[in-house]
Amino acid sequence: MLRNRSHFLKITSQSVLFFIGAASLFAGETPFTETDTIIDAGDIRLSADDGMQYLSGGVRVSAGALQLRTEEMVYNAETQTAQIPMPATLDFQGVRFIFDSAEFDGTKQRLVAKNTRGGREIVFFGGESITASREFAKIVDAAFYLGEPHWSSLSFTADYLSYEADADYFHLGKSVFRVAGVPVLPLPALSVMRFDRPPVRVWFNPGDSGSAGMFFRSETYLTLWDEFEPGVALDFYERSGVLIGPAAAYDTYDSAFPLKMRGYFRSGYINDTASREDDIYGNAIGGNRGFIDWFHKQNLERLEISASLHKWSDSEAMRDFRPTIYDENQNPDSYVEFVLPDDYFYVSAFTRLHVNDYQNVQQRLPELRFDLQPTELGKTGIYQHFNASYAFLREESSDQFDFFRYGVLGNERADLTESSRANVYVGWTAPIKFGNFASFTPVLGVMTTCYGETTGANPDESYTRTLGQVGFDMDFIFSGTNNYRNDTWGINGLRHVLRPVLQYRYIPNPTVGDHRIPAIDREIYLSRPTVIDLNDNRAIDQLYDEHTFRIGLENLFQTRAEGYGSRDLVELNIYQDFRKTYRPGDTRTLSDNFIDLAVTPADWVRFTVTHRMDVYDFSTNALTTGMTLTDGDVWEMTFGTIHLYKNPYPSAYGDSRARQIYGGIGYKLNSFWAAFAEWRFDDLRNEMTDQIYGVRQRLGNTWEIEYSMRYRRNAGDDSDFSFNVGASLMIF
Repeated sequence: MLRNRSHFLKITSQSVLFFIGAASLFAGETPFTETDTIIDAGDIRLSADDGMQYLSGGVRVSAGALQLRTEEMVYNAETQTAQIPMPATLDFQGVRFIFDSAEFDGTKQRLVAKNTRGGREIVFFGGESITASREFAKIVDAAFYLGEPHWSSLSFTADYLSYEADADYFHLGKSVFRVAGVPVLPLPALSVMRFDRPPVRVWFNPGDSGSAGMFFRSETYLTLWDEFEPGVALDFYERSGVLIGPAAAYDTYDSAFPLKMRGYFRSGYINDTASREDDIYGNAIGGNRGFIDWFHKQNLERLEISASLHKWSDSEAMRDFRPTIYDENQNPDSYVEFVLPDDYFYVSAFTRLHVNDYQNVQQRLPELRFDLQPTELGKTGIYQHFNASYAFLREESSDQFDFFRYGVLGNERADLTESSRANVYVGWTAPIKFGNFASFTPVLGVMTTCYGETTGANPDESYTRTLGQVGFDMDFIFSGTNNYRNDTWGINGLRHVLRPVLQYRYIPNPTVGDHRIPAIDREIYLSRPTVIDLNDNRAIDQLYDEHTFRIGLENLFQTRAEGYGSRDLVELNIYQDFRKTYRPGDTRTLSDNFIDLAVTPADWVRFTVTHRMDVYDFSTNALTTGMTLTDGDVWEMTFGTIHLYKNPYPSAYGDSRARQIYGGIGYKLNSFWAAFAEWRFDDLRNEMTDQIYGVRQRLGNTWEIEYSMRYRRNAGDDSDFSFNVGASLMIF
């Protein structure tokens, strides 16, 4: 037995680098000849008795995409094969495998191993054996897991799984798709799979609620391609039946696809066989029910396109079949918009559609608009503002907004208002700076609006209205600092920025001719100050005399952020209008007072208040508060109020005022379980209207399961008590 030590051995067809003092003995028996294989070993023992070469001390074999690492290797010079008796690892183009024992054929550049396991990123493999060559690997009797191997994981079992290093994709033979080990769907051989995400994206939600009885909601998407994910929505309801519809998600912005667009689409149709109550407007709900939910955004050269379509068969469809989406979007907007931007202007076409009969919509069919960016006239310091638009407007009386109830004048029929409207605004501003602490901007503008159809005795006669505005915007900026410190709240110095603002607008006689104007674009009740600038006001069909001074105090308190920059601690804004008149029959010269407050003394606490107050009797017309407390990922608590004391829009269905209190808490029990609860209390009815209690469970690193119970008072068509189970994949 001869013994030598080497740290690097390279064998090529032109030369053989062998071990010092032993090359002459074994030159004819060099491992893996006629290849560019690279072998690296810490220690090598050469046996003259059996012709075997023993490599140890950390052995590395590199052959194309195949990178083999092991502690020991025994090379047989006669058969040109190497035995790997100890546990070893195989890196194959980013895919790592481990196995108990293996054999490497140096002539064929091929590894054969038993009992193999491996993975890459979020997918894991296992199988009875693996055969790996320079650019190709194949696992026999394979198991393929999405996420870590766990009984709850999504998985495939197949007769084989092969991988091509050059193309960086794998082939899955005939397989069975399994959820938590349960066979769900047999699949044919697939040749396009990926490693950076699972081949499917699933969501499901079982439960028991309302007249539908027990239900199972699901959406499944194929994620085999970067640009497009086709899918299907498939639900089962005990009493209502089966809901099914196509779904998709797409994004081509970062691909070679010529059309740059992104969006999503989901839909569902069901022949509802359950007995249902009327909707909230008193309308009977038919059997043919469903929904379409679509959003689209696209860039076409310089043209930007946005579209949204939310079609519900009835006002309760999305609430019954996709309640989580309904909670986020209870008054959906369907539109199509084209925008052509430029450095100096932009041109747009906007169409708003009335796709749901029960919903109130001010339609634009369409509105064409040209907006000039503020442009300086020469070097005068005067900036030109200009926009022009033409719109065909249409509004139909709906269950949500009845014309008779709100006194809106119609045209030919009492349940329909139509108008073609051309509008042009020309304005000028001249900002004047006073150092870094103040600015004064005079405002002058003229707006002309022509209505092709009018209300009154002669609706076919057009009407033109010209209005002017004069005013100014003025603001100051003052700041001060001090070295106040508070280690408890992490305050390292304070900076106070005070910004007093003053606005003035005078728009004389905007109500002249209002009896002839179809009031489609109307004012809405807000918890923030109304718009007083003529050019910014969207409610141009319902203007009132404007002779207003607006005073505001905007405050910002900041401290140094840890590391770099600043952190906002308190933001307090107060606004008050002083005016000549407000509305017909309203002689008050003071508007409501508006206060916005946000307090964030630390990352774990935030408090907000939005307040609208009548300054004559100091009564609150609207109040919204919110508070959030968090302790890292251990617990979170929320509390808030939504109070609307004033009744701006009398309702035929009852008092529209609201005084509600809501709260919630979530607590992480351990690495696998978390508990949560939510409440909503109606102060007008003096009762708890909604309660939710539940837990979330983490299964491995794959699933997050939510179990919840919900109790509601007067839930309408739904049961007062319901139970839900929701599941989402954590690996997406």
